[in-house]
Amino acid sequence: MPRGTAPVFRRPASTPLRQALILLVLFSVIEVATLGVAFVKMRADLGREIAVGLEREMAGFDLSATPRAMSAIVAARARASDPARSVIVFLSDDGSQTGNAVAEFDAETLRLVPGDPSRPLSEAGYLRRIERLSGGVLVLGASLEPVRDLRETFFSLVLLSLVPTILLSLAIAGMVARRTARRVDAVERVLSRLSAGDLSARLPDPGPAPDDLGRIAAGVNRMAARQEAATGALRQVTSDIAHDLRTPLQRISVLLQDLGHHLAPGSPEADLADRAQAEAGNAVSVFQAMLAIAQIEGKGRSIAMEPLDLREIGRRVFELYQPAVEDAGDTLDYAEPDAAVTVRGNGDLLSQALANLVENAMRHTPSGSSIRVAVEPGPRLRVTDNGPGIPEAERGKVLERLYRLERSRTTPGHGLGLSLVAAIADLHGARLVLDDAGPGLSVTLHFPGADDGRP
Repeated sequence: MPRGTAPVFRRPASTPLRQALILLVLFSVIEVATLGVAFVKMRADLGREIAVGLEREMAGFDLSATPRAMSAIVAARARASDPARSVIVFLSDDGSQTGNAVAEFDAETLRLVPGDPSRPLSEAGYLRRIERLSGGVLVLGASLEPVRDLRETFFSLVLLSLVPTILLSLAIAGMVARRTARRVDAVERVLSRLSAGDLSARLPDPGPAPDDLGRIAAGVNRMAARQEAATGALRQVTSDIAHDLRTPLQRISVLLQDLGHHLAPGSPEADLADRAQAEAGNAVSVFQAMLAIAQIEGKGRSIAMEPLDLREIGRRVFELYQPAVEDAGDTLDYAEPDAAVTVRGNGDLLSQALANLVENAMRHTPSGSSIRVAVEPGPRLRVTDNGPGIPEAERGKVLERLYRLERSRTTPGHGLGLSLVAAIADLHGARLVLDDAGPGLSVTLHFPGADDGRP
């Protein structure tokens, strides 16, 4: 799934979603605690009400009644009472019982059992009151079914109030978090494009009354605009300087060449003129490389692109440089797959990039080294040598303009070859990767659609 399109509920690190879930949990805990406190109070009040009823009922009996009279009173009440709601039992001292249930004493525990199978007892249990009076023991019991009903009502209330609230809150939180996540993803994508060098990337206009993310978007756009303007001005200055100085330097080189023709061959003056001409030529090549980089960066979107087979570019560069490499005492090998390796790009620029990599390998490896050019599926272009390589800490720096390794300062070159390759790679959306070839250096161009991210 492309970046930025992942569902919000697969993004546990999303700040809006995380905050919404925290608030939802907090609200749920508060609501359950509030209902729990209300339930405890209502249950206590109901228990006291049942106990008070038992006290009143017990107080209504005549303490002076005889056991026979008490049995008759209890029998009359028992016939009119549902044992599932209230129990009344009188146990005479002679062992006889009267009531709507049977009381059994097990040690010091009183157990109530149905006296008539057709009149069951309460499954919720009873709140009991036991008093000795009138030559026996009177047992009164009030069913705890109202307490059970209250508990069931409480759980139903929790389900009916909390569950819909949670579901509705989750739906709203999901929509809000999804919208916020899309805006955050847009900011991340624009920042990634800016980091990759696309200074034209912008976020949508947040409008006249932006929120927090809108103000961030406006700030990113202002930063990008200033950076684009500053970079454009720098590129223009660089291009102008290189363009203005190239012609005078070329004229100086021609004048030095003419001067050399008027000097005696082998004389110190002729040698000095040759050296000056070489330095002037090197300066011209520096400005030409800087102009080439500026043109690629400034006209990137207008450069023609077409489907290309990288094997044709690889063969062309190999055939062009094989004689020069052999003359320098090195060997140049070439490898390609049987099937076409197609990319969309500019053939001249890609050939120039590959040629720069081969020249870089020739320049920085000792005589007798081996250089290999390879076109690989993926698609990739790779140039490998067995020279001294580049330390890992220096690999990022060598892509900067005019940067040279300390050991390379005495060799020909101006530190712009890899910078030009990097500009061409960026134009084609390719990644330029420098890695250790063990020994030597491996430079790889990974084009879009590469089947892996390894060098």
